Amino acid sequence: MYIAVLGAIATNEILSESTRQRLTTYPKGREGAPLITNLIHEYVARGHKVLAITTDPKLADDEPPFVYEDEQLTYVVVPSRKHTFRPNGKRPGRTADFYRFERKQILAVLQQYKPNVVHAHWTYEFALAALAYTPDALITVHDNAQTIFSYVRTLERFFMLLMARYAFRRGRWFTAVSPYMAESVQKWVKEPVTVVPNPVFTPAKADNVAPPKQPIISMVVNGWDDRKNSKNALLAFKKIQQLHPDTLLWAFGTAFEPGAEADAFCQQHSVPNVVLFGQTPHAEVLKNVAQSTLLLHTSLEESFGMVLAEAMSYGVPVVAGKASGAVPWVVEDGGLLVDVTEIDAIVGGVDKLLSDQTLYKRLSTNAVRIVKTRFPIERIADQYLELCRKCSSSTERNHKPLPYAQSVLTASAKSDG
Repeated sequence: MYIAVLGAIATNEILSESTRQRLTTYPKGREGAPLITNLIHEYVARGHKVLAITTDPKLADDEPPFVYEDEQLTYVVVPSRKHTFRPNGKRPGRTADFYRFERKQILAVLQQYKPNVVHAHWTYEFALAALAYTPDALITVHDNAQTIFSYVRTLERFFMLLMARYAFRRGRWFTAVSPYMAESVQKWVKEPVTVVPNPVFTPAKADNVAPPKQPIISMVVNGWDDRKNSKNALLAFKKIQQLHPDTLLWAFGTAFEPGAEADAFCQQHSVPNVVLFGQTPHAEVLKNVAQSTLLLHTSLEESFGMVLAEAMSYGVPVVAGKASGAVPWVVEDGGLLVDVTEIDAIVGGVDKLLSDQTLYKRLSTNAVRIVKTRFPIERIADQYLELCRKCSSSTERNHKPLPYAQSVLTASAKSDG
């Protein structure tokens, strides 16, 4: 099968180190959690041919796409405009015209290479480009744009919501990464949304790294907004310090950049023993999480919560929200679920794990079992490949690729607004 995979893909994760050294210069692509890249590697290992497409805002608008090709993998990075609404030279901001420039480039790559099935991740520019190529594109829903907009009420998020609603209107084949996410978007989709979890593939825990002598709580959060609920987490950690004075908090992600909001909040509220790492390469985050005593995750809503499963795969129990979207489904009995809107409830959950070694060991064992049995990449790849076969068969029977339909999108956006 010839599968196109569209989404956030990092060059240093999809191409081997020896290949990158041979190329000497290449765009970074879109860095982040490598779940899409891991799926691509699994497809290639099974003998499938893959066209992987991503974007990079550091490529100049007028540059040609970066292309790497070998026998089974073609990797293409197309330029993306840097600004969301401000002009980018002679072009408007990328969000202002619903990523029109980026989508046209992705569509041109698809039309050039002609894969027989397209799988797009997220419901924004990648999904719309895929649907312009074929109405039978497979779209994976990683978040609910309406839910995010309810927490982050910006013009950019409103435009993203319009893009997602248009994708739901035009598409047919959708998957979601959890039952919670499937249920939350089903009302906008004609066909039943299939649940396919995120694959969890983590490197082995380093044997030569000595565990910390004091308890370490890790947090991994991107975005300092109400949905992530990091203020409650930091205030809870201040109270945890009174019960366990030697405990450290390692804080990773864009929410915890040194000198930014979290730093100011810790100083204002006198929260001690917090180490702000800020944005950190994914491999480094995992290495540190693996050495932690527990993971604290106080988000009010998650479509899946990848870091939860990653921590659990190392036997690191979690304290997370009992009503936080997909979180209870992911965690099950691999951690403690609490009311993360209540600071004392967060403190109580962490205190139990730090004080009760029997409970800790049981949850740690459960955590490893849950990830191994529910989220192995082999099983997730099987599910996606079966859906890809169905999409491909449907396209061959009933459809030809659709022309690029910017005018339809614009009309849809106006009506949705």
